[in-house]
Amino acid sequence: MEVSIRDVASRAGVSISTVSRIMNNSATVSEKKVLAVREAMEYYNYEPNQFARGLKKQVSNMIGVYFPVRGESIFESSYNLELLKGIEKALEYRNYSMVLISENRDYSSRKKRIPRYMEYMRQKRIDGLVLSGLTEQFIMDEAVRDIVDGEYPVVYIGKRIHKRGLNVYAQFEQYMVKMVEILRENGHKKIVLYLADSHRHYLEGIAARARREMPEVELSICLLHSWALDREYLLQNVREYVLQKGYTAICTRGMEDTQVLLSVCAELGIPVPERMSILSVEHRYNAGQFLYPRISSFYVPAQDMGEGAARLLIDSIEKAVTEENSIEYRSEYIERDSVRRL
Repeated sequence: MEVSIRDVASRAGVSISTVSRIMNNSATVSEKKVLAVREAMEYYNYEPNQFARGLKKQVSNMIGVYFPVRGESIFESSYNLELLKGIEKALEYRNYSMVLISENRDYSSRKKRIPRYMEYMRQKRIDGLVLSGLTEQFIMDEAVRDIVDGEYPVVYIGKRIHKRGLNVYAQFEQYMVKMVEILRENGHKKIVLYLADSHRHYLEGIAARARREMPEVELSICLLHSWALDREYLLQNVREYVLQKGYTAICTRGMEDTQVLLSVCAELGIPVPERMSILSVEHRYNAGQFLYPRISSFYVPAQDMGEGAARLLIDSIEKAVTEENSIEYRSEYIERDSVRRL
């Protein structure tokens, strides 16, 4: 029977990360836990010489996953949750563990800051790094450019920003423009598109493509500053655009927004889709099926993206021969009941 680090951890009554730290002498652990892990390794004959190998290679079997955030929790977003599920799936299969690194970064400050993941790298607490949530300011960070351009194993999630480095992406700009196109094809000429503030660097490209390809469409783009959507803001926004200015369709950035939007429409007496159509994005497959009305959406496979990012990273760490350095994941349009043809 093939024994994994998970089996050792289970028998010793500790976490996988604790077993990894004990094997690599990378942190202070109680003697009781050390003895329990050693006993479990001997019981399973789990290659006790990994202690020496780990020190020699200076590996931790830990992967850092970094999210820069601005005020909100990363767990407010189904995209982040699905991404983490995919990463965890790949790491478990390859006997690695995850270190979640997030920090609140004030990009309005002129003071130069060193991102938290740098400390993990310097102390060799992680063998590689997955970067997510790449805002425009984050992409411009010198630290990000340095590690992507260097030899350190790193994968970033999002639009390709560098000729070197590893990344996975889902053509965000492309499927956002496609959402507007679908609504236009259904007769909608006045459309509101909600974007996260972290997607600000896509705004110009989306607006330019929409103007060029659909000049007859009046497109208003609203930036939302947090995944925890302010209901009062949305109430005022919908009242202005739909009731006062006559907009007939709204594109949302995810099902979290859509649930709040449906509540706001009910309060304002705006029937969906009879008075206003909604088109959204779902990161968990079929999430739009369980709202009323059922929400037409673009499915973006965030879990697959997370798994692919982790796989690329581990291959890089283990020097596996691979021709892949960038993976594109395609979105899928799922037509349901929330878009009305005018």
